[in-house]
Amino acid sequence: MRYLKIYLRKSLTCSLFFVFSIKLYSQELNAEVVINYNQVNQTYNEIFEDFERSVYTFLNSTRFSTESYDLIQKIDCNFIFTIVNYEDNQFVVNLDVSSYRTGYESSYNSLNFNFRDVGINFSYQLNEPIIFSYSRYTSDLASLLSFYSKIIIGFDKDSFELNSGFNFYSDAKFILDKASNISRSSTWNSTSNGGRFNKYWLVDNLISNNYDIIKSINYNYYRNGLDLMTINRQLALLNIKNAINMFIDINRYRPNSILKEIFFQSKNDEIFNIFNNDLEIVDNDEIKLILNKISPFHSNKWDKL
Repeated sequence: MRYLKIYLRKSLTCSLFFVFSIKLYSQELNAEVVINYNQVNQTYNEIFEDFERSVYTFLNSTRFSTESYDLIQKIDCNFIFTIVNYEDNQFVVNLDVSSYRTGYESSYNSLNFNFRDVGINFSYQLNEPIIFSYSRYTSDLASLLSFYSKIIIGFDKDSFELNSGFNFYSDAKFILDKASNISRSSTWNSTSNGGRFNKYWLVDNLISNNYDIIKSINYNYYRNGLDLMTINRQLALLNIKNAINMFIDINRYRPNSILKEIFFQSKNDEIFNIFNNDLEIVDNDEIKLILNKISPFHSNKWDKL
């Protein structure tokens, strides 16, 4: 690509082609889509394969912002659909959404966002177009994909600049509100999935000032932690420990935050490997005590530090 840029400066015609090429790569996501339909009748393979292609095309060709992303800036993400029921173009699925963030001057991909949405129902028929419209509701499926795309972009932005993802969370809230008013699906409502781990409370936490500290933790974990690993590893590790330590305060008054759960679901393996490989830099007894206090669900892992 670098050599292409040099060559294209030489002629106006080629320069116009270069501009076109940049626009071609202006979309934000580099999405992988997986459809698991082992639980349902295998005679419907054609519709499932078509569904996978349509979702892939939608996620990788739709622009969800006015900003331009080149290839290296695109956000790696996964949308894994497990189909639990299908009949007459009506789907019931569980959806696992994850996105990654590359460290500064590193090829290492860190899991930034990880969320499971269960019992989602929507309709889709063979060769049906998925149409994105921010201003109006077009379908449950389009709203679902657009909602999580906005969340992914917001998480990515927040990891580089504090609170820069807020507008994307607000967009996701707008999509959710519009869908909940029109859609027949109950999964847009606050009571979905036991009334806690769902789209409603996810975006509620993201736009609420009550949880700004968790977004600050995630920002510091990346910008003052992982991004410093290739520059000053000792300082990076201390900053990561200090960022994690900030959970102690929020644990006192917001112990069951979705954002805290997402943080540790995404990063428990990474955190373990970071501190397990640098015993001489950080006091592991101290970090083990902190981690067991704020994330006891992963205590079997922390106890091995």
